[in-house]
Amino acid sequence: MVSGFAAVSLAAAGLVATAGTAGAQVPNTHQPRSNCVDWHDSNTQGVASVGGPYQAWVKCANGRYVFGHAVRNYSWSYAYCTSVHSYRVAGDVSYLQ
Repeated sequence: MVSGFAAVSLAAAGLVATAGTAGAQVPNTHQPRSNCVDWHDSNTQGVASVGGPYQAWVKCANGRYVFGHAVRNYSWSYAYCTSVHSYRVAGDVSYLQ
């Protein structure tokens, strides 16, 4: 269940948490991105950035989130909606702790 505060935060960010689906974790989208390069097409989100570790994430049309491999220092991370039989709606970079 999503709390009221979390629901408002998710709505403000344009994200939806879907209960009970694999990959329903909402990615952290509030990280600095000034040194990142991103790329996407209708199925894939890619990102390369300074530092790390970081990973690409993509929200798919079926409501699922997919995460790329964790990488560092301008290596490319890709997240593919084709892995969950869907297409890309949104995507970005998520820095890992």
